[in-house]
Amino acid sequence: MELEVQAMSQAWKASDLLRMEAVGEPQLSPDGKHVAYVVQKFDQKKDKAVTQIWIADVDGGDPRRLTSGPSDRSPRWAPDGHRIAFISERSGKPQIWVIDIRGGEAWQVVTEQRVESPPVWSPDGTRLAFVSRAFAKGADWVPYPGAPEEDRDRARRAAEQALKEDKDGKDKDQAPPIKVITEMTYRFDGVGYFGDLKRHIFVVTLPDPEAAMCGQQPAVRQVTWGDWHHQDPTWSPDGRFLAFTGLRKEPEYEDYFRTDLWQVELATGEMSQVLRAGGPILCPVWSPDGRWLAYIGHHQAHGRSTTQGLWVVPMKGPRDRYPLSKEDTRNLTAELDRPVGSAVPSDVRYGGFMVAPPVWSADGRSVYFLAADRGVGKLYRVEVEDGRPEELLGSRDCSVAAFHVVGDCIAYQAGSDRSPDQIFVRTSQGSPRQVTDANTELLRQLPVSPAEHFTYQGADGWEIDAWLVKPPNFEQEKKYPLVLMIHGGPHGIYGHAFMFAVQHLASNGFVVLYTNPRGSQSYGQEFASAVVGDWGGKDYQDLMAGVDAVLEQGFVDPQRMGVTGWSYGGYMTNWIITQTTRFAAAVTGACVFNLHNFYGTSDIGFTFGEFQWQGRPWDEPEKLLRHSPVSGVERVQTPVLILHGESDLRCPVEQAEQLFMALKRLGKTAVMVRYPGEFHALRRPSYRVDRYHRMLKWFQHYLAG
Repeated sequence: MELEVQAMSQAWKASDLLRMEAVGEPQLSPDGKHVAYVVQKFDQKKDKAVTQIWIADVDGGDPRRLTSGPSDRSPRWAPDGHRIAFISERSGKPQIWVIDIRGGEAWQVVTEQRVESPPVWSPDGTRLAFVSRAFAKGADWVPYPGAPEEDRDRARRAAEQALKEDKDGKDKDQAPPIKVITEMTYRFDGVGYFGDLKRHIFVVTLPDPEAAMCGQQPAVRQVTWGDWHHQDPTWSPDGRFLAFTGLRKEPEYEDYFRTDLWQVELATGEMSQVLRAGGPILCPVWSPDGRWLAYIGHHQAHGRSTTQGLWVVPMKGPRDRYPLSKEDTRNLTAELDRPVGSAVPSDVRYGGFMVAPPVWSADGRSVYFLAADRGVGKLYRVEVEDGRPEELLGSRDCSVAAFHVVGDCIAYQAGSDRSPDQIFVRTSQGSPRQVTDANTELLRQLPVSPAEHFTYQGADGWEIDAWLVKPPNFEQEKKYPLVLMIHGGPHGIYGHAFMFAVQHLASNGFVVLYTNPRGSQSYGQEFASAVVGDWGGKDYQDLMAGVDAVLEQGFVDPQRMGVTGWSYGGYMTNWIITQTTRFAAAVTGACVFNLHNFYGTSDIGFTFGEFQWQGRPWDEPEKLLRHSPVSGVERVQTPVLILHGESDLRCPVEQAEQLFMALKRLGKTAVMVRYPGEFHALRRPSYRVDRYHRMLKWFQHYLAG
C-alpha cells in the first residue's frame, strides 16, 4: 500500500523523542557578558529527564557545562555576577545550590524545607527568597466542628509525612495519610492534594561557602503566615520589602483563580495588602527605582477567558491608602490585545507552559514582555508613561518562548515549525547569535517537513489560521490520509513552533492539519471569548471548515481521515465523532466526555467550567448535557483509542472511563490506555513515547488502505 511504502523510507519513530535535547531558561549575568541556561536530555535507563546548567559568553566561544545534574534547573545570577543559585534534587529533595563560575564545586544551602520555586536573590546578594509548603495552622485550629480530638495531630503527622526527604516523598512503612477535605480548592493538577500544607515564603541568609561545606546550617526565616497560599516573591530595590501574591481569607477565597498583591517588611515582619485585585496576579517584578511593580494578569472583565495583560501598580505613596484597587492600576497592553507571558506551545520544549515574567529596563522607564500574536511568540517593549508597545523580536521563523534582558543585551529562547528551540543572544552592536546547537545532528538524519500556513473562512466568515504539514517527497497527484490535530484550552494556541507529534505522523505518510478555531488565544479578546457557552458549536464548525478547505486541494482521501486532540482537544475529538462519521479513526487524550459531572470531579470544574459553560449542573443540567459528547455517543461509528493519565486531576480519568464504558456497551470499537501516576500532561519519557507510538499504529491500521 502507498502508506507502507512511504513508511519504509527513513521516518521518525516515537523513540526518537528520547534522542532530543531541549534548552531553555536563559539568564543573563548582571554585566550582560554571560548567559546561563538549562539543557534537558533523557536518561532512558532511569526513564526520566536529566537537566544540567550550561553557560556561554555573549561575545562568542563554545558553551561549557557548569553543573553535572541530574536535576539542576532555575539558574539565577547573584548581583555580584560571579555566583549562580539554582535548584537541584541531587541531595534527595529540591534544595538551593550555589556555584561560583570562576571555579570550585557547587555547595548546598541546606534547609529543612523543600524548595519549590526558583531562588530570588536579595539586592545585596546575602539572602535568597523561595517558596515551600508548610503546616501553617494556628494553635486554636480545629479541622472542622465535630472532628475527633486527635484530628489535629493526624493533620500534623500527615504534613510531616508529605514533606519526607526521601525521593518519592513517602515512607513505605506507613499507611497513606487519610485525606480530610473541608475546602473546595483542595488539589491541583500537577501538584496533587494540598492536604493541610500551604505555600509560604521563606528567606535564607547565606553562610560563607567554606562554613556551609563544613556543615554549618544557614539561617532560614519564614516570612508569611496563615492558612493560605503565597508565591512569587520579589525584592524591593532597597531590600526592605518582599512583595508576593496570595489570596488570604476573604469571601472569594475558594476562587483559586484570583490573587492579591501583598508585601512584608522584613525588619518588622509586618504584612500589608498592597492591591486587592479582581483576578489573577502573576510574576510581579519591582521597578529599579521602586516606584512601580509590574505584573501579568487581568481583572476578569471577560471572566476566565479574559486575555492576560501587562499591568503596573504604584508602590511609592501613602501606605494608609492600602489596599489599592484595580482603579489604581494601568494595563500597558490594552490596545495590543494579546496574551502577555504566553508562548506558542511545543511538545519538545523545556519549560512547558511556564509564564514568561516581565523584565524592567535598567532606567525603569520601560518593561520587556512576551506575548503571542497570531501563532507567533513575540518580544515587546513598552514605555510605562505612554503605554505604546514596540515589537522587538518574533517571526514565523523565530517564535520566542522565553527571554531575559540586561542593558542592551537580550538572551532569548526561540524556535520554528522546522527547528526546536535554541538559545540566542542579541546586543545593540550586532545581529542575533545562536548560542546552542541542540538537535542539529538528529535533524540531519530525519526528515523535517515545513508547516505551510494558510487561512480559511470559518463560521460567520471569520478568518481562521491553519497549518498543513505534508509527508516528505509529497506528490500532489497522490491521495494521502489526513489527521486533524486539535489543541487544548479551549484558549490554547497552535502556531510556528516545532511539533514532534506532527513530524512523527507526517514522516510516516500522513498529511497533518492543525488550526486555531475561535476560542484560541493570540487573536484578541473577542476571538478568545467566542467559544464561551458554545463548546461544540461554532468552534466545531471552524474545524470542519478547515478540513473542507484541505479536501478542496485534492490530495487528501476523504475516506482516510483521522482526528486527535488532548484535553479540550480530547473533548472536541469526542464531540466530532458524535456529530459526523467522516473520520475513520480517532485518538482522544486526557479528554472531557460529560460536562455535567466534570463540574464536581475536576480541580477547576467549579470555577473554569462554570464560566466556560455558563451554567451549573443543578441550574441547567440539560444545557451541560446538550454540550457533552455523552449526549450523542450512540451515533459514534468511529473506532476510538482513549489515552489518559490515571492521576489526572484536570480532566479526571473517570471521563475516559465513562466514554470507554458507553462505547463498549453500545458495541462500538474502543480501546482505553491508562498511564499510572500521570497527571494531565504525561511526564514520564517512556509513557510519552508510548503515546506517540500507539497513536501512529492506530492511524496506520485504520487509515492505511
